[in-house]
Amino acid sequence: RHVRVLLWLLFDIVINCLVGLTPFVDNFTHLGGMVYGFLCGLSTIERLSTDFFGIAKSKCERARNVIVRFAGLILSVVLIMITTAVLVDSSGTGSPCINCRYISCVPFPPWANEDNKWWYCDDCARVTADAKLDSRGYYSLAMSCPDGVIKNVDLSDTAVTDRQWIRKQLPDICRKNCDNLFAT
Repeated sequence: RHVRVLLWLLFDIVINCLVGLTPFVDNFTHLGGMVYGFLCGLSTIERLSTDFFGIAKSKCERARNVIVRFAGLILSVVLIMITTAVLVDSSGTGSPCINCRYISCVPFPPWANEDNKWWYCDDCARVTADAKLDSRGYYSLAMSCPDGVIKNVDLSDTAVTDRQWIRKQLPDICRKNCDNLFAT
C-alpha cells in the first residue's frame, strides 16, 4: 500500500512538472510549493507513539524531533518571506535567472520547425513597433526588440495595408529579425 502511494505521488510530481513546461504555468511555483509543503508537513506531522513500534525513545531523540519540527516550521516561514520579497521586488517582465526559462517553458512541439510551433517561450509577444505608411501601404517597421534594441524592418516588398495583419505578424517578425529574443 505504501509503495502505491509513493508511486502515485511521484506520478503527480512528474505530471505537474510537465504541465509547468507549458507557457503561463511556472514550474518554479510547482517545485516551490512542493518544497514548502514538505517543510510544513515535516514540521506539523503527527508523530506515532512509541507503543506503535514497541521501542522507547530517549530524551535526546524526543528533543531532536522537536528541533527538527521547529526548524522545518521556521525554515518554511523564512523561505516564504524571502520568496514574497523577491516576487514583490521583481518587475514581472523578466526573470532574475535568464537560463532558468527552459525549466519553466519549452517550445512545443520540439520536432516542428520554428514557424509551426504551438507556443514559444521567448518575449516576442511583447514587442512594439512603429509602422511607416505611404500611399502604397506600410513600407517600414521600427520594431523594439525584447532586449530594447530597435530594428528597422523593410516591408516595401510585401505591400501591406492592413495594420491588424502587421500586429499579428509582429512576434514572427521579431523572431526573424531580433538577435536576442529575451528581455534582459
